[in-house]
Amino acid sequence: MAAEAGLFASIVIVGWLVRFYLPGYMKEKGKNLATKEDVADITNKIEQVKAEYAKQLEHYKSGIWQTQQRFLQMQEVERLKVETFKKAVVDVAKITDIVSNYQLQISIAEMNSAIAQMAHGKKNEELEKVSWDMYREHEDKAAKLYSDFRGLIVELGGTFALFSVYFKPILTESLHRILTMAHGAAELKMSSAEFRERLEAEYNKGHDLNEIRQIVGQHYDTLWDV
Repeated sequence: MAAEAGLFASIVIVGWLVRFYLPGYMKEKGKNLATKEDVADITNKIEQVKAEYAKQLEHYKSGIWQTQQRFLQMQEVERLKVETFKKAVVDVAKITDIVSNYQLQISIAEMNSAIAQMAHGKKNEELEKVSWDMYREHEDKAAKLYSDFRGLIVELGGTFALFSVYFKPILTESLHRILTMAHGAAELKMSSAEFRERLEAEYNKGHDLNEIRQIVGQHYDTLWDV
């Protein structure tokens, strides 16, 4: 009987503990679970915010980089425009000098060719030889200058192409006119026969050879311009 009474008392006590303490424990347990879920939710939201921030930051950095690249490209274009224009100015000055020197050398060569032919007709062998020597000397110089002229024309052709990209049409047209004029200026303005005709006309007027050279040379200079 005493054992049964003790067992009964134990059951009653356990039941009382379950009744009074289990609901509280479950409630606290629920709170703990809710708290963990809240923390997980907050953590997830934080990660989302961080990811969005990182995405926006990368977008911002990309925007800055693209802006910098556009700025650098603009700087490079401006630099190329300046260099192209400067090169055009320098090359036009060079071509002017080359054409001037070429015309001087080619006119002297052709004049001496005509003088040599005149001397041959008058049986003046010494003058004929000297004149042919001078012809060859100045012809070689003229050939070298003309080669330089052609090379520079090719370079200016490339510059002209860049002008059409970088500058307004009015500048491109100006350079095109200069190139056209340069081609025309480099042409021989009198044939050997015309040189001889003028030389003989001045010779018949009683001028000496040096005067004849000067008179015919001055006339030739009026026939070309660059």
